[in-house]
Amino acid sequence: MAGKHVLIIDDDMEFVKLYSLFLRNKGLEVSAAYGATEAVEAIESVNPDLVVLDVMMEHFDSGFNVSKTIKSKYPDLPIILMTAISEETGLDFRPKNDEERDLMHADAFLDKAASPDDLFAKIQQILG
Repeated sequence: MAGKHVLIIDDDMEFVKLYSLFLRNKGLEVSAAYGATEAVEAIESVNPDLVVLDVMMEHFDSGFNVSKTIKSKYPDLPIILMTAISEETGLDFRPKNDEERDLMHADAFLDKAASPDDLFAKIQQILG
């Protein structure tokens, strides 16, 4: 996993700082974009191996739109969607099967309450 580059796209600066530090301590290179408008530009400039993407940024569904845009331009770039939608609304947005996950244009989905270890394990699973 050393040398792999992860791009975190999230408007929550504290989340980005905490998870970036944790992932760097695990040997990953980490970059950040702080909103949907920066996302594709950041991908083009840092060429990440994987994207961790918040669903709720500028708008309730910004992350879904960004993931669709990313997958249309970079279909092989893995995306992990992370969200607090379930916590904030009480609605369960987790995909129930692979087909629902694919409709979200994501390779994995985690609740934002997931620990840094949970995120790292998912990254390891995806990147091998």
